[in-house]
Amino acid sequence: MTGSSGLVGTRIKDLLDYEFEDINRRHGVDIADKNSLFKKVASSNARILLHLAAKTDVDTCEKDREIDEKFLQQNNPDRDLWLKSQTAWGINVLGTKNVVDACRKYNKKLIYISTDFVFDGTKEDGYTEEDKENPLNWYGKTKFEAEKTVRESGINWAIARIAYPYRAEFVEKKDFVRTILERLQAGKAVYMITDHIMTPTFVDDFVLAVDTLIKNNSEGTFHTVGESFISPYDAANLIAERFDLNKGLIFKTTRDIYFKGKAERPFFLGLKNDKITKLGQKMRAFEEGLDVIQKQLRDK
Repeated sequence: MTGSSGLVGTRIKDLLDYEFEDINRRHGVDIADKNSLFKKVASSNARILLHLAAKTDVDTCEKDREIDEKFLQQNNPDRDLWLKSQTAWGINVLGTKNVVDACRKYNKKLIYISTDFVFDGTKEDGYTEEDKENPLNWYGKTKFEAEKTVRESGINWAIARIAYPYRAEFVEKKDFVRTILERLQAGKAVYMITDHIMTPTFVDDFVLAVDTLIKNNSEGTFHTVGESFISPYDAANLIAERFDLNKGLIFKTTRDIYFKGKAERPFFLGLKNDKITKLGQKMRAFEEGLDVIQKQLRDK
C-alpha cells in the first residue's frame, strides 16, 4: 500500500485484517523511483496494490502548475528530473504511471484512491460515476489524468473516490472536523462557507468500502463517500451541536472571500454513492459519522 502513513492509510491498517506491506519513503520505497518501486512489488506475494499516495494540498498543487506545464510543453521532458521535482504532476500522474507499470509487470490488481475534485461542481443534484469529469484546478487535473492512466492501463483495476475525509483521531494531520472542533473547544471563532457543498466521508466507512471492493473483486469506478451533501457552515453547526459547543462562534462567509487568491474550487461537490451501497456497504451521513466519532473519543 502506498500512502500507508497518511490520514486514510493508517486507518486502513487499523481496521482491516490483512497483512500490509508499506510502499513509502520511510521504508525506502518511492513511487517516483521506478527501480525501488519495482523491486518492492516484485518481492511481494500480495495480489492487490492499494495506491493512496498523492500530493493533495490544493493550493500547493496549483503553485506547481507553471513548472509542470513547462515540462509538458517539452518534446522529450526529462522524466526523472520531473519526478524528482515532486510536483503535483510528477507525484500524482507520473508516480501513478510507475505504480500502474509495476502492477502490469507483476500481475497485481490496482485499487486507486481518487477525489471529488475531478468534477467541476456545476451539477446540483449530485454526481454519479458515469458523469463526465472536468477538473477546475491543477490538483483535480492531475488526479483526473492519473485516473485515465489507470483506466487505460489494461490491468485489473478499481478506482475509489473519496471526499472530505474525517476521523476521530490522527496526530500527524487534522481533518476539517477536528480543525473546527478544536477551535470551538478553545473558544475561537470559525468562519465557514455557506455557498459551497461537499460530501464528507467518515474514514471508517471508506475503509470498509475498500474492503467491500476487495472481497467482491470489484472493478470500475466507485464513489466511496458519505451519504449527505452539506455546506461547511452547516457542518460546523452540527459539530457544535454534537459536542455541545458554542454555535455563536460560527460565522458565515462566502467562497469568494474565503478562497480569495487561492486555487479555484468546484462549487457543488455532491457525490452519489448508490453504486457502493448496492454492494451492501453503508456510508453514513455526516450526523451519523459525528455520533460515532463522539463515542470513539468518549470510549478511548
